[in-house]
Amino acid sequence: MLRGFLRRQWFLFALLACLALGFLFPQADAILNPGNITRTALIVALFLLMGLTLPSESIRAGLADWRLHLYLQGFLFLLTPAYFLLTTLPLRGSLNPGLLAGILALSCLPTTIASCIVFTQLAGGNVTGTLFNAAVSNILGVFLSPLLLSALLRGTGRFIPASQLPAVLRDLALQVLIPIAAGQFLRRLLRPTVERRRASLATLANMLLLGVILFTFARSAGAPGFLAQLRGALGLFLYLAVSHLALVALAYWGARALRFSPANVISVLFAAPQKTLALGVPLLATFFARSPEALGLVVLPVLFYHPWQLLVAGLLRSAIGAGLLTGARRS
Repeated sequence: MLRGFLRRQWFLFALLACLALGFLFPQADAILNPGNITRTALIVALFLLMGLTLPSESIRAGLADWRLHLYLQGFLFLLTPAYFLLTTLPLRGSLNPGLLAGILALSCLPTTIASCIVFTQLAGGNVTGTLFNAAVSNILGVFLSPLLLSALLRGTGRFIPASQLPAVLRDLALQVLIPIAAGQFLRRLLRPTVERRRASLATLANMLLLGVILFTFARSAGAPGFLAQLRGALGLFLYLAVSHLALVALAYWGARALRFSPANVISVLFAAPQKTLALGVPLLATFFARSPEALGLVVLPVLFYHPWQLLVAGLLRSAIGAGLLTGARRS
């Protein structure tokens, strides 16, 4: 029983181990990642895999339910950034700039692909609609997330000077857009093989992601004063936990107000409030590559948000199965 639990939750334990190693051995970045070459190679490989496994063909199959699509994409890229922008205004004077940037960065990310689809399926929701919106949001997020984040950070006046933006966008094109495009091209040629080996490719992508996280935290932990800056993280985690619950409630009641079908309400519950770790960490590592002292703090919100949203999704699935969310229960 314990072995099965550890096998299912191996990524969470490996994530905690990578964070601990980064803190305890910050010299690992200088030794194993000279000139940031190793982390860059991991990011390129990760986005190549993302392009290879991204089910973009589902876009053609799911165009009909346009109300659901508009609602979910608007929630992910408009309502959620607006929520975090407004709710952080009272915190601007006391919140560490790196953590503030991380919150705003989290708000701009697309939804997950794997977890929101799995939970939607287990709860009896609209799997096709969830798959469609997960694919669309991740494709849009490659372009929209950096642009939205640039706009939000410009309002804070603290990160990414205008003179650095062309270099940042160039790095995003080389390390994100081109590998994803190459992966999508390969998917056209190798789709049957990719689908058969999806589990193995997902495990490989998770291992690459852990490498990116390790080097990210090792580099930040080596910066003077980094540990002292973490003191505000506990308050941040509480804020993010409450915010996720608030977004779940907003997504649910919004879908009910629009008279969505029960299957679509379930799709909204699992797709709208979630944010992707797989795209988020490498995207932020590329975006903030020129601010290594801030990067470790910037990725903290998405690292905390990931396990918390999975826990909440599990509770939601149980609530739907028990009929507690009657408007989302499948008849």
